Amino acid sequence: MEKKDTRFKPGEGGRPKGSPNKVTKEIKERIEWVLGLLDESLEADLKALKSSEKVKLWLDLQEFVRPKLQRMNFDMGQPNDGLSKITFEVVRCGTNGGEQQGD
Repeated sequence: MEKKDTRFKPGEGGRPKGSPNKVTKEIKERIEWVLGLLDESLEADLKALKSSEKVKLWLDLQEFVRPKLQRMNFDMGQPNDGLSKITFEVVRCGTNGGEQQGD
């Protein structure tokens, strides 16, 4: 028995192109309402967080404003192949009060 193609073809049925989904619009309106309620107490709630909770929140929010760095694996070989130490240097960007670091 041959299977029948039941997919919509362009221009057949469905919502007109560009028209908003009614359910999505209603949900967005509800979310905006809840966010409006939370705005009133947000600053006080943030100040009431423990230090560890503030750090976790900061880390969680970073992914929305900064690109994630790609993880890399580095095979250092066997411990006795002459490599004894790796040093990383943290370099801060910008200036502190008009003075560059190290001055």
